[in-house]
Amino acid sequence: MDPFTVTRWPADAGQVTINKIRARLEREGLFPSRFDMIPGDSYPDHSHSEAEIRWITSGKMRVVIGNEEIILGPGDRLDLAPNIVHSADVAGEEVVVTVCASR
Repeated sequence: MDPFTVTRWPADAGQVTINKIRARLEREGLFPSRFDMIPGDSYPDHSHSEAEIRWITSGKMRVVIGNEEIILGPGDRLDLAPNIVHSADVAGEEVVVTVCASR
């Protein structure tokens, strides 16, 4: 498994909505939950014992994995393998709304 993958929202999938994202994750057998970050929020280096999925519905989030910085926006999905050290913060002045799940 790759340490992480980023998948962009397909152009033919229409508008990004929480309900569409929840439905897609539920079809994968997952139990999604909403997680919001307000401007100024940041999370230092950490990892999770299970694989983590974060799917952005609004706002922009910066994620740093090793030497790589990724800016995620609406429709972007980040899949992190277990035990991958990463940090995250809000990139901009808009609230970041994500739908999260673990496997």
